[in-house]
Amino acid sequence: MKNVLFVILALTLCGPAVADESRDAKQAQLDGACEVARQKKLIPLRKRFVEECVANKELPNREECERFYSDYGNRMGGRAPLYYDLPECEAAFDYRQSQRSRN
Repeated sequence: MKNVLFVILALTLCGPAVADESRDAKQAQLDGACEVARQKKLIPLRKRFVEECVANKELPNREECERFYSDYGNRMGGRAPLYYDLPECEAAFDYRQSQRSRN
């Protein structure tokens, strides 16, 4: 009987921690899917801008053009990052918000 009570007590105390860990893992998975989807959109744009930069001799060489456009699409200054409106990113955002509304 004492063992059963101990197990019940342990599960009661550890249950929320396990739930938080699985929730964190799910959030990380959703965030990762969002970033993969964003990069699928951003990589071709970055390549195009680099090629235009090289062709138009906007910067001294290809390496400088690549460095200049390497963060294209990320948050810069007051500009919002691109492609957080993709379904994968909206799912990650909604999941994060659902946790906040539970608290």
